[in-house]
Amino acid sequence: MQDDTAVYLHPPVAAEFMEEVETADTKPPQVRLAFRVAYLGTGFSGSQQQPGIRTVEGVLIDACIRLGLIDDFRSAGFVAAGRTDANVSALGQVVAFSTPYPERAVSNLNRMLPFDCWCTGWAQVPQDFHPRYHARSRTYRYIFPSSGLDRIAMEEASSHFVGIRDFTRLSRLEEGRDPIRFIYSSRVFAEDDVIVYEVMGKSFLWNMVRGMATLLLAAGSGLISPDRIEEIFSEKGDRIPAAPPDPLILWDVDCGIEYHPLAPSDSSACRFAEEERRLLTRRKMVMWLGGDRPDVPWKKEVHDKLGDLL
Repeated sequence: MQDDTAVYLHPPVAAEFMEEVETADTKPPQVRLAFRVAYLGTGFSGSQQQPGIRTVEGVLIDACIRLGLIDDFRSAGFVAAGRTDANVSALGQVVAFSTPYPERAVSNLNRMLPFDCWCTGWAQVPQDFHPRYHARSRTYRYIFPSSGLDRIAMEEASSHFVGIRDFTRLSRLEEGRDPIRFIYSSRVFAEDDVIVYEVMGKSFLWNMVRGMATLLLAAGSGLISPDRIEEIFSEKGDRIPAAPPDPLILWDVDCGIEYHPLAPSDSSACRFAEEERRLLTRRKMVMWLGGDRPDVPWKKEVHDKLGDLL
């Protein structure tokens, strides 16, 4: 999709800006930065800041304050491209804020963040940049176990989501929100030992992608035919239950920005290596104890939720 959103190109950090020396009479000017953020959602109660709860925005804002980059999130204009639910992960979330100390932010922010949240890129942007309103598109991925599912049926089912649709039945519709959404692309593909659903649109409603995942699971399980999705869009009825949040990833938010890459901290890399080993161990235990079918309990739960709805 083409629009008039500018692409911001920037030289490396050392040539981009030098922090000015702050005196009693002068303070460095505010510089607005955008960061591309990744996080493992299982340790967060969603992305949106909430008092007394660990959230993605919460740890980012806390790190910025401890580094002296901002005094508070409001005066710094700290904003994100969107919110994700508890247990939903991200590879390409985008946040922006203004600070008089951009070099300190780029050099030290990842060192201050916990292992399960880190910045993968940065860019200097105009002062009016808002990642939510400047986003050209958003892309999500949902991961299914390959065992016991018909990928071809899921591919056919995914094609029925493309275009302008009323997603009232596939989302938790907030009051005043327009249920009509434009889906640019929708596809299913195999990768390693999983099935991946990837969907790109201008914007999404609350639980919308998880509702789409439920219908794909139903099609892949043989519970419904792929063309049944067309009927669900056209008929009135109860809301389709949302699939579990854990396999969902906010894959990308395209704001027309070219980012300078950032690496996670050494401690973050070590913790992720430990997490990978833990997951591999857990998978082996599940295979031994569950008869090599770790997807069966989850599929049965979804079937029970659907009941006669489909």
